[in-house]
Amino acid sequence: MIEKFNFYDIYGYFLPGAVVLGVLWVPVGIARQLWPSASWTSAIIAIALAYIAGHLVQSIATNTLPASDRKSPSGRNRGLSEILLDPREPKDEELPRSLKDKLAALVQNQFGLDLKLNDIGDDLIDKARNSAFLCARQILIQGKAISYAEQFQGMYALTRGLAAAFGIGFSYWLGWVIAAFRCRVLIYVAVVLVAVSFLAMINVSLIARKISEPVKKRRIERAYASFLLIAFLAIGYGLGVRYNITGSQSAILSFLAASSIVACLRAHGAYRSFAGQFAATVWRDYLAFSVTASLHVKPNLDNK
Repeated sequence: MIEKFNFYDIYGYFLPGAVVLGVLWVPVGIARQLWPSASWTSAIIAIALAYIAGHLVQSIATNTLPASDRKSPSGRNRGLSEILLDPREPKDEELPRSLKDKLAALVQNQFGLDLKLNDIGDDLIDKARNSAFLCARQILIQGKAISYAEQFQGMYALTRGLAAAFGIGFSYWLGWVIAAFRCRVLIYVAVVLVAVSFLAMINVSLIARKISEPVKKRRIERAYASFLLIAFLAIGYGLGVRYNITGSQSAILSFLAASSIVACLRAHGAYRSFAGQFAATVWRDYLAFSVTASLHVKPNLDNK
């Protein structure tokens, strides 16, 4: 039960899900000149389906599209909130060293955690940094001072979902494009690919439930995403053959497929940028909020 439908639901789930539904419908609309009804009933159903599709897309994107390529010695993808605290050249620092020193002192005082600003993060250091980040974010939430950071969170969730949606669109539309070249062998291959991909996704899902190690789990999720793209490619081809797509229609879908991969790459770049801004904003807001709160603490007048 959803108690409160907020902007994150819209940015993170509804909009990416709506894009996915649009991606799936556009080739059918081009081939059959059949477009969704404008009735209220259709709109309500579409909204519900978009919200559900958005959750499914984000469940895949969250595990397969890391915000950073930097890895720890164990091979784990490091979080941007952890990377921001690594020692860097002054010109490359998102957070100035003086600010990080104050942040480390505050975290040590409030949470008893050492951020180890002079060391490049490893698994142990990053665990402490991540715990501090989550605690800092919780303090901002309780103090109702996290609205600005939540905007970046909503934007990185939106762009991550869009990157996944456009990636699906590229694979699906490419299948429709290939369908302009009808071949009995390709039809058989498409059927086999769909069957194999779905069986593989079922097996991968069962395996993923038993794995807790982050590195192995991410590899499993990426394998799932790869099989999903193959399935959409084969499904697109099968539907294209079913609807007898023409050369001119294939040309339109070729342009859309090319545009989709460009949009996917741009959305992925924006996702990484917004994710970094989110992490930096939480750290800054936490420090500013704590300093402001300390200035408003009433002195103890009981012991005169």
